[in-house]
Amino acid sequence: MKKLVFAAGLLVISLTACVRENQTSENEQLEPAEIEQPTDTLQEVTGVAIDGAMNSVYLKVGDDTIEFNYPDLDSEHRAAWSINDTLTVRYYETADGDSVTEVINGTIS
Repeated sequence: MKKLVFAAGLLVISLTACVRENQTSENEQLEPAEIEQPTDTLQEVTGVAIDGAMNSVYLKVGDDTIEFNYPDLDSEHRAAWSINDTLTVRYYETADGDSVTEVINGTIS
């Protein structure tokens, strides 16, 4: 009987150790991914809005058309605009694309 209790105790200790190790591994996997840091230079482009939606805009700049997406930009930094409005977009370049910080209706002096 003592051997059976001893074996059951070892089994419980072994399972507890496995569960703790597994929880540690899961926690390590849930660490947030490193966020891409933007370049130090704030970029700015001014063009005419030719298309877009609620969180994006296509600007005509000279002969080029540039698309900007800004799904996480708060309303304080996102101006309302219509087709043919002149917009200025401020952004940082990152490895994952442009990070828009502000959409301004009009030309900045």
